[in-house]
Amino acid sequence: MALLRSPLLERAGFPHAFPTRDVGDAELAAAVGGRIVQVKQVHGARAVRAEESAGQEADVVVARPGAVTAVGVRVADCVPVLVASTETGGVAAIHAGWRGVVAGVVPAGVELLGRGALLAAIGPCIGACCFEVGADVGERIGFVTRRAGDKAYVDLRAAVRAQLRALGLADEAIDDVPGCTKHEPDRFHSFRRDGANSGRMLAAIATRA
Repeated sequence: MALLRSPLLERAGFPHAFPTRDVGDAELAAAVGGRIVQVKQVHGARAVRAEESAGQEADVVVARPGAVTAVGVRVADCVPVLVASTETGGVAAIHAGWRGVVAGVVPAGVELLGRGALLAAIGPCIGACCFEVGADVGERIGFVTRRAGDKAYVDLRAAVRAQLRALGLADEAIDDVPGCTKHEPDRFHSFRRDGANSGRMLAAIATRA
């Protein structure tokens, strides 16, 4: 069992984790200190507040201190992004697949959380080594690392980092928690690798008082 963490978020005092495939929800909840609020993820760019999230379709859930303790998103190749405000103690969990990246899910999450002194951690996801898409999709996302005929290999992690930087976060305020979900079957679930048999990993973060 492994709970992967961001040194940036740890130093700032935000309980959080990016679990490997062998970690259950109960263990993760214990690690972040409470019930983890989630939303029905739909590969879009809608962000909602945790206290208003029941039954909601969205790909970002935001929590503020004193309301809901922890929020999380489930992934199996898409990019989990955990964002924290050192000013307010609020947090956001963002599910960023390629459709969400193109639609602006990262800006939507940051805007609802509130700009300011933010830290972000980008968790394990499908790497540029394995994320093969059609050339047309590659053009929409950008960050193509190589081409093979009518296919393109895209760096989703770099795309997310670029969106965070465009929102005002400096490079030193953005952490990368490494791992390629498709490439490492012993550690991570991957829909691209396992299809309908794939599980999901719940990345979560809790507010700070």
